[in-house]
Amino acid sequence: MKKINKAGQPQPYTDWRNEMKGKENEDYRNMPGDIRGVLLQALNEEQGYLCGYTMRKISTETSHVEHIKPESICRKEERGSDLDYDNLIACHPKKTEKNKTEFLYGAIYKDNWWDDEGKEFISPLNPHCELRFDFNLKGEIIPLTNEAKKTIEVLGLDHKTLTEDRRRAIVEFIYGPKGDAPISANKATQAIGSIMERNQDGSFYVFCIAIKKALQNYINILEKAAQKNKYVAENKKNKR
Repeated sequence: MKKINKAGQPQPYTDWRNEMKGKENEDYRNMPGDIRGVLLQALNEEQGYLCGYTMRKISTETSHVEHIKPESICRKEERGSDLDYDNLIACHPKKTEKNKTEFLYGAIYKDNWWDDEGKEFISPLNPHCELRFDFNLKGEIIPLTNEAKKTIEVLGLDHKTLTEDRRRAIVEFIYGPKGDAPISANKATQAIGSIMERNQDGSFYVFCIAIKKALQNYINILEKAAQKNKYVAENKKNKR
């Protein structure tokens, strides 16, 4: 999960919210299509075109507006609260009637879950969310707290399809397209910093946090191997 830094809601969305303020139709479901499109585009740009939960690559054509706290619960508590920009993120995939039952991970899988007011859920808006999960070279996600474990369960972040996609991205980044050109420890160290930077088009690298964590584990493996080789070499030298 990558930390999302909210940049502020787009002006057309602000204007529409102000127009609806206090009215009976102050409701997310009543949002005009053009305003919804502007909102989704802003969220995509804000997130560097990565799904807020899975870190998959997204666009306005392959994503939808997700309420972290389910919109139905928001509406029950206070009219208009389902429009709170700080509760909105862009997530994979684009919602259709068909895929409501097909996705076994991510926003659609989470659905309207909000047990115990979401106290065990780690939001991508949480400033420490990136520190709550680890990833290995196999693309597997490892919870580092009980809340992380629950979040993985709620979002299905350990689903085999998502895990395999992360693994492929990690392997290609570290070992090359053919898997036979591993990068050096120095290049891996440099990549840990650069993998978190936006590209020229404003996008982040797909699965960037997973790759960053895998790079750290890769460096640890190389360092242990180097220490072992040094130990073996010194033993051979001493036996002469």
